[in-house]
Amino acid sequence: MTQNAILFIPDISGFTEFVHHTDISHSKHIITELLELLLDKNEIKLELAEIEGDALFFYKLQDIIELNQIEQQIQEMYVAFHKHLKRYEYQRICHCGACSSAYNLNLKFVVHYGEIDFIKVKGNEKPYGSAVIQAHRLLKNSIPIKEYALFTENVIAKRLESEEPLNSMNYDFGNISFSYKPLNHLKSQIQKIDPIPDNVPKHKLLEASFIVHTKILDLYEIVSNFEFRQLWTNGIDKLEYEKNKVNRVGEKHRCLVNNREVEQTTIIKKKEKNQLVYGEMTTDIPLTKKLSMYFILEQTEENKVKLDVEVYADFTPLGVFIKPILKKNLKKVVLENAKALILLAETDFIETKLNS
Repeated sequence: MTQNAILFIPDISGFTEFVHHTDISHSKHIITELLELLLDKNEIKLELAEIEGDALFFYKLQDIIELNQIEQQIQEMYVAFHKHLKRYEYQRICHCGACSSAYNLNLKFVVHYGEIDFIKVKGNEKPYGSAVIQAHRLLKNSIPIKEYALFTENVIAKRLESEEPLNSMNYDFGNISFSYKPLNHLKSQIQKIDPIPDNVPKHKLLEASFIVHTKILDLYEIVSNFEFRQLWTNGIDKLEYEKNKVNRVGEKHRCLVNNREVEQTTIIKKKEKNQLVYGEMTTDIPLTKKLSMYFILEQTEENKVKLDVEVYADFTPLGVFIKPILKKNLKKVVLENAKALILLAETDFIETKLNS
């Protein structure tokens, strides 16, 4: 039996080029984050029919369309989407193609209304019918801007007085009329993303330099990707982190080291030209207020990277007395980990990982 339904599709534009021309691992995480964000912002209780790669297909069975409510839903999703992308612009620590070009992604919406039925395949029930086909065909249109909300005539007709000019396109199922609204102006509602703070503790405990025969982005990936951390860091019994998120400033992870839990936060500090910097900070070291470690990478030749490791700390009043011991222990740990890191990086680990 057919029923009336709103069909609602948020679609991430630029997805195909983004995936084909960027690091596949990070692009996957970024798209996953964005789709999850849109799902979390589903305030009007739309039913999710399917995740379609770069789009979400929602529907809602109802006979009355509250267009203002739909427009508010679009606004909330759009603002949240671009606020998230701003974090990659201002707070990213990764310099791969995916993280550095995520801001080029766009968001558009198609809203249709019509009769639908349902088809059941192996226990999964999905919307079915010509209205479903029409909604998806409308993703391909002649609208001259990248970000918009498209409303078909069936949706607009539910408003007593429609001021939107109608456009018309001919598809394989016939002619369909629609109107659209630009969304770019909504970016003015995005709250300011604070710049990365330059907050380095004042006591420099360690500075060590190494030469690594690899590419700078490959080494940076190994250092900053939690997935690889236990391959080169000694003493970690367990590592907990958000596996579906790309590491960025403010991201937290927990290490179990010698049966003691240590929480670390991803940080960054100012860098010189041609340098990449990755850092982590913790407040869980006894008698310190804060301890920060930075990895500073600089490509000196085509396949040669200068790696500097710097460790800083702020101490409690009593903590100053343990400074010599802490320096000695840190030196041993950093040298052991650097040796393992270099060995891993110089075996073409990243290239092998990506091709596996």
